[in-house]
Parts: sequence; C-alpha cells; structure tokens
Amino acid sequence: MAGSMTLPNFQQIEDQLYSEGVEAIIRFGQEHGDDLCSFFAYDVDPLYGNVFLSFDTFDNSIKMARENEQQAIARRANMLNMEWSWQSARRYSTDPLVLDYSPDIGHFAYADFRALFFPEWEEVSDSEHYPRGEREPDPDDYMEGNLRIVLWKAIERLIASDAFAPLCLASPFRVGYQLHERELVVLRILNWPAASW
Repeated sequence: MAGSMTLPNFQQIEDQLYSEGVEAIIRFGQEHGDDLCSFFAYDVDPLYGNVFLSFDTFDNSIKMARENEQQAIARRANMLNMEWSWQSARRYSTDPLVLDYSPDIGHFAYADFRALFFPEWEEVSDSEHYPRGEREPDPDDYMEGNLRIVLWKAIERLIASDAFAPLCLASPFRVGYQLHERELVVLRILNWPAASW
C-alpha cells in the first residue's frame, strides 16, 4: 500500500500472463498449425490495462521488414541530403531501424490474437500516490518497469515449459513484448538456424 493506493500484485499478473500465453499458443497452433510462426509477443498498454497476445508469421514479417526498409531508405535519402543533415545524422541513420522482422506488433499477422484486460492498472496509474522512480537520468516508470520484469519472467516460464511446441516455428523464432508506442523488445530467440561454421 502506497498512501491510499493498492499496488498491483505483480506475481498474479505474471501467473495470468503465463497461463493465458500457454492457452493462446495452444489455440494458435490448433487454428493456424500450418503457418510458419516467426514471433510471439505481448503488446501491453500499462496506463489502461490492455494486453494483447500477438503472433507473426514468417511471410508477414518479411513483408513488413521490406516495407520498413523502403521507408528508411526514402527517409534517409530525404533527410540526409540537407546542408544541416550532419546535425541529425545519427537520428536519421538509426530511425527507423532496419530489421529483418516487423518493427511493431501492430503490423503482426495476428496482432490481437487474444485480449486481456487489467482494469486496476488505470486506477494505479491515475493515483496521486503513484510511485516515482529515483534513478537518474532515465528512471523507469513504476508500472512500465515492473511490467517489463513480469513480462520477462512470464516469457522465461513459457520457454522453460516448452509452451511453443504446438507451433510451427520459423528459424529464428523471436519472443518479446512491446509497451504501448515504445520499441518492440526481443527478449529471446529460439529455433536458431544451424550454424555453418
């Protein structure tokens, strides 16, 4: 209890994200067993309590990666040819990043495969007693920081329990999360291609 605010039970949240993840993976395998799956991720909005369990396919990830690369090429050609470009060269060289997968869960083939709702998160985020970080220069927000830890733990449990076995996994297969309108985080890579060395 912080002031008059009841803090979330992060262990219960982890348990629910894990169990709902297992169920979603089983269901996805049953409904889309022939799809070559390249990514599983949690899409989380900490302010409003929305969580979506999302899957991407290999074909869609390549399509989205190509579109992202073309946007990056066009943006750089436009923004790095100005007299002042040297002042923003790092930004325009790295944003957007060129990746070999979709850079945003919203572009996944099955972006909202399963939806969860945690209504108490909004109450916590709106509270005047909301905990503030003290680390500088970039403290994590209370909900975001704790949810990053919870998501990591839930994902590690999915991997340890071999939860992805029902899926036809691409090589490689990525597992991660995205906090609302932030970068897509890859926590683990499974099913690595065989090394040729």
